[in-house]
Amino acid sequence: MQAYNAMKTLKFVLISESGYNKEHDKLLLNLLEQGYELFCVVGKDCEVWEEIMDELAVVDEFNPRYITTTSHPDESIEDVIEFAKRFSINQESDVDVVCI
Repeated sequence: MQAYNAMKTLKFVLISESGYNKEHDKLLLNLLEQGYELFCVVGKDCEVWEEIMDELAVVDEFNPRYITTTSHPDESIEDVIEFAKRFSINQESDVDVVCI
């Protein structure tokens, strides 16, 4: 029997079409819980998304979550995805891309 070794995805690219809304905090907290190591955002309100993710990651000062965040206000979606693919983390990872 051959073992299946699924690679955990640790990189996330968010394409923001609608912009940030407080209701999106649930998604961001879920990403932190899943252990993503890289969060990139491009599109509407991308700097706001990044700032909120940073705040959520350290909201519990005794149990901060470590995640690298980047916003890309003047870059193409393709360039941001390529950036995430090339971004070095501790282990090999695919990139999850979600459009909101």
